[in-house]
Amino acid sequence: MCELFAMSAGQHYTAQDYLPRFADKARDNMSGWGIGFFREGQVHIEKSCEGIYEGDLVHDSFRRLARVIGSRIIISHIRCPKAGHQQESLAQPLTDHFLDHHWLFSFTGESKSGHGYDSPRPLMRERLLAARVFEFVRDGLEAHLAASPEHGIYQGLAASCKQLISQYPGKYTFFLANETVLFVFLNHGEIRTYHPPEAQGESLVLTTVAGGLTRDPELWFAYPNEDPSCGQILIISGADLLYVGQV
Repeated sequence: MCELFAMSAGQHYTAQDYLPRFADKARDNMSGWGIGFFREGQVHIEKSCEGIYEGDLVHDSFRRLARVIGSRIIISHIRCPKAGHQQESLAQPLTDHFLDHHWLFSFTGESKSGHGYDSPRPLMRERLLAARVFEFVRDGLEAHLAASPEHGIYQGLAASCKQLISQYPGKYTFFLANETVLFVFLNHGEIRTYHPPEAQGESLVLTTVAGGLTRDPELWFAYPNEDPSCGQILIISGADLLYVGQV
């Protein structure tokens, strides 16, 4: 499957120490990549349908972006060849504006029925499961908060994710972030988190890559999920894991 990376920090940081390691660990997934971040409240996404490696080196554009991007939240996606998409426009992360925020979304997983969701406001017409999942979650959030404005985003997200895995069974892992908060959902596999010591508690790194992104996997905390009929949500702001809950 595709691999995901995210960094959440209390101030603007680069991910230059971890994005190249992410590329190295995910080097078997070589059919495309993308990096999304926030600058002055706006979403910026750089993506490519080229392989993450040029010979034995990480793609020059990817390495350059890892050095120069500074953001409180950075999300990256490396695409699996089995995804079957060669268009750059179909690379992730994806973005949309709703609930008065700009959002980044990155997904890995599979569902035989998930392509069947028909949103009244599609992100794209192409057959991309990540887009259908993003649309489902977005539409569910908006509908839930319109019906119950006293609720917060978490309640809407939990309800939407529960409906997603019930109506469209499958394996889902995604990152959803605005400029200040990162939401994580998974109902299979695991997410690993790590506090980089050089950041002195000011940032948190997350990935789907097995064993994490350093030579000391024991320092990465795992959040596994083995039952696809239920899932869990993590909420991160800055370097703090604010909440872990089951849905």
